[in-house]
Amino acid sequence: MSRIFFYPDNTRYVLFTEQALSHMYAHAQRRPWQKEAGGEVFSSEPDSSGLVIQTATGPNRGDYRRRCAWNPDIKASDRNRQIEFAHNRHVVGLWHTHPEIYPSPSARDQKTTWEYLDSFHGDRSCYLMVIIGNHGRVPNMGVWLASCQPSREWTHLCEATIACGKTNLHFKRVAQTGVGLQNGSCKLA
Repeated sequence: MSRIFFYPDNTRYVLFTEQALSHMYAHAQRRPWQKEAGGEVFSSEPDSSGLVIQTATGPNRGDYRRRCAWNPDIKASDRNRQIEFAHNRHVVGLWHTHPEIYPSPSARDQKTTWEYLDSFHGDRSCYLMVIIGNHGRVPNMGVWLASCQPSREWTHLCEATIACGKTNLHFKRVAQTGVGLQNGSCKLA
């Protein structure tokens, strides 16, 4: 099963293949002793309006991992990027797990995403942050986009779901409010 997330204007999307999802789900922090895990996500067409995430790499043996922290082994990540590039796949974002039901990025997560985007020195206009939650047979998942065109923006993408017996696409979004997390929704007209 794949999952698809739309930009707020519904003109662009990010589709995660079963292969990429299975890899990330395998590291969900479902038990109190499990540490955060993470890596990078790759696509063969990084500038497409329909971005397909084909693979996810990581975690690596040399990563720094704690219950609420993950920092990648830079050399191992670079080796992974070279291997994926040899297969015509380009890095388009980071993924990692959170020990929470409805994952949301910390200030550090946002800062890290901007640092990765800035490291491309203008060769990329956006970079994804994917966070896998710890609840459900299919874990909750959040996808955010850091973009620098025309200005620096941090955008939460809406997940598409197909309601049984209906042809409409419904979008799920977890919106953060001042009191905590609550489910919200948006709908494609």
